[in-house]
Amino acid sequence: MREQVAPLVKSCRALCTAVLLSTAVPNAVALADEPAAVTCTTSSTWTYSPGVVLVPRPVRTSVEDQYTSCTGVGGAVAHRGTSEFVVDRDAGCLEPLAAVAESRRISWADGTTSTFSYTVTVTSAPGADVITKVGTITDGVFAGRSAQAVQAAPAVDLVRCLTGEGIVRQSSLGTFTVL
Repeated sequence: MREQVAPLVKSCRALCTAVLLSTAVPNAVALADEPAAVTCTTSSTWTYSPGVVLVPRPVRTSVEDQYTSCTGVGGAVAHRGTSEFVVDRDAGCLEPLAAVAESRRISWADGTTSTFSYTVTVTSAPGADVITKVGTITDGVFAGRSAQAVQAAPAVDLVRCLTGEGIVRQSSLGTFTVL
């Protein structure tokens, strides 16, 4: 399965970088005023069961996030981390994209954790969807600090939405910053 995702990730890098750099992020001005406690490069993989099709239906989404190349103030965090979680909700390729509250626990390589509680929004740009998560670290390392994640994923393939299988996997690249 990873062999199928690798070409997608490689082809997305340039587009995703351009979208991330050119897209306005809600609250970015306020967050940019503070020095970053940690900044990581992120990659995410979403697996849908059953696959997402044109018409909304109940879908279980399994999310795996990798936090790599992390740099922090005074070495305050491990250089990498992971998070995994599952969301059950109705999803469809053409559903309206509304802000959704979520929370995830990030497990750092040094054994510490951070709980990131946020609101996620998705906006579309030519050829890509931009996923923005703005919130607070509510527990663990960096508790009480503001945080944001911005990721870009290739736009949904509407032709796949018309198949019986639908879209069963997506990937994105981005950044995660704790301020």
